[in-house]
Amino acid sequence: METKDNKLDQLKGNNPFSVPDGYLENLTAQIMDQLPEKEIVHEAKKISLMDRVRPWLYMAAVFAGLGLFFKAIINTEKDEAVHQETLLVKSELTPDAVYAAQLAEAEEFYEYLEDQYAGYYLSEQMNDSE
Repeated sequence: METKDNKLDQLKGNNPFSVPDGYLENLTAQIMDQLPEKEIVHEAKKISLMDRVRPWLYMAAVFAGLGLFFKAIINTEKDEAVHQETLLVKSELTPDAVYAAQLAEAEEFYEYLEDQYAGYYLSEQMNDSE
């Protein structure tokens, strides 16, 4: 008695499954006969006025929001420009006037320093003479 070690080689080219003759020819008709009868009703969906208008309302709201946003940005830029113009109007000084103001501030500062340290230097000189 001869035994085969590898049975896969025996099944390699053959299909072990088979379909009965004529099974696939009337399969669809058999399945359709087993299904219950159901009436096909095509009803049109009723669309309300609000459903029709809603996309237009959304679009109008978006444009209104964008308009307000850009108007706010433009107004702030105008306000900054007006604010800068008012600052320029208030600070309209000639270069000579600015230089004179700087000299006056410097002289005041020097006088302040002189007043602060005059007493200090005098007290030092008096202590050295003793």
